[in-house]
Amino acid sequence: MYTLIESIDDLAYLNKELLKKPFLGVDTEFRRTTKDNMRLALLQVNDDEEIFLIDTIAIDNPGQDASFLFSESVLKIFHSCKEDLEAIYAWTNEEMKNIFDTQIADAFLDGDYSIGYQGLVEKRLEISLEKKETRSNWIRRPLTDAQLKYAALDVEYLIHLYKEQNEELRSSSKLDWHNQDIERLIKNTFNKISNFIELERTITKAQEIELLRKMNTFVEDIAKQKEINPTLFFSKKAQKDFLRLVFIKGLDSACREITSWREDLIKKDILNLLR
Repeated sequence: MYTLIESIDDLAYLNKELLKKPFLGVDTEFRRTTKDNMRLALLQVNDDEEIFLIDTIAIDNPGQDASFLFSESVLKIFHSCKEDLEAIYAWTNEEMKNIFDTQIADAFLDGDYSIGYQGLVEKRLEISLEKKETRSNWIRRPLTDAQLKYAALDVEYLIHLYKEQNEELRSSSKLDWHNQDIERLIKNTFNKISNFIELERTITKAQEIELLRKMNTFVEDIAKQKEINPTLFFSKKAQKDFLRLVFIKGLDSACREITSWREDLIKKDILNLLR
């Protein structure tokens, strides 16, 4: 079951109630016409008691009546949140904070790097979800019953997944790693500038290939030891970008471009690699 929110007055009332909640499952449906042109069509919210579908076409300017999205006291649970952050920014012109991502959490728990929501629900809960409305036109109104039911299912199990994953991350001392990655993801989503863009090689191609081979070996070993997905830990592209930055700006400067948990795990091996 779900409640459809189509007026600013209903959103204002809902916002006050959601601000009282410790966590919410959140998802979006949107239309992207270009890389930088996105329109939020629907915002789905599960407060662990009821699911609300907020029609962001009918409510084109939420003002302060969607402040639950930006509250430091309300945790927002997403699955693969990057585009959701962009879609919500397009609607509110505000950057989100206090986020948990079940896709990233799964990778920290030795899962697939980019598992979809349906795949994670099936893996963890043994529940198969319909995928028929994935390519729907979410801008067109009225939305069909099938679309609304599909949208509601996209947040149905987020809180259950969060509770399981949060406990596992805590028990394995990885929750801070997850939170660091979320902070970096938010920063990179809204600040496209990076020291990793189009770095020139400063050593020969043969030297770089050999160093990357050795680096990839210890990255894979560390990932296996810590039971985290190796691509999440340090993808091959990230290894190349990092190594080039080391030779251009030095190890300490390069380490400032990655999370502290990654630095703690690789710095000693990088120093040995460069000797």
